[in-house]
Amino acid sequence: MGKLVLMGESSKLRKYRSDHEDLNTHSRSAIIEAGQVLFLEQGIASTTMGEIAEQAGVSRVTVYRHFPECGAIAFEVYNRMLESILEATRAEVPAGVSGLDAARHCLTALFGAYPKQEAAFRFCAAFSTYYATEERSDELAEWYAAREFRGLSDACAQFFGAHLDPETSNRLMAITDAAASGLCSLAVSTPSLSKGEAQARLSNLKDFLVGILDA
Repeated sequence: MGKLVLMGESSKLRKYRSDHEDLNTHSRSAIIEAGQVLFLEQGIASTTMGEIAEQAGVSRVTVYRHFPECGAIAFEVYNRMLESILEATRAEVPAGVSGLDAARHCLTALFGAYPKQEAAFRFCAAFSTYYATEERSDELAEWYAAREFRGLSDACAQFFGAHLDPETSNRLMAITDAAASGLCSLAVSTPSLSKGEAQARLSNLKDFLVGILDA
C-alpha cells in the first residue's frame, strides 16, 4: 500500500481562511464602534442588540455570534475608553522624572488628559455603575468572568506605579482614586454646567489633590 501523504492547505483555502478571519475582525470592530456611538447617545440600558446591528450594518445573528448581550459590547467599549484615557495620560508624562516629581506629573497628566477625554470619563462612570448593578444572565456572567475588569483608578494606579518607587506609588494610590472618581463625576455633571463652571471645578479638584500630594 502506498504511503499516505498529508497535503498542506491550498493557496485558495488559505486565502479563504484569511478573508474569513478579516471579515470576522471587521464585523466585531464595527459592532463595538456602533455600540460606542449608541451607548454615548442613549445609555447602555436603553440600547438594544437590534439597534447596534442596524448601526453597524450587520445582521443581529452576526452581533450575537460575537457577543451574548449589550453588556458584553459595553465592556469592550469601556476597555477602549480606558485605554484612550491612559494613552492620553502617557502622552502628558515627561520622560526621565522620578519620585515625588514623577507622582506630581502623573496626577497632573490625568487632569491634562480630561478635556479631550471627557466622553471617555463619562462612559467609564456609566459602565462602572452598570457593571456593579445590572442583572446578569448566566451567559453574560460567564463572559465577564473570563475577562478582567479594571476600574479607572486601578488602571491609573498600575500605570503610575510603573513610573514610581513603591513608597511614592502607595502614597499616590489613594489620591488617584479620588482623582478618578472626581473626574468621572465631573464628566457626568458637565452637560448641565456652563463651560466656566466646568473649568473651575476641574481646576479646583486638581489644585486640591496636587496640594494633598505635596503636603
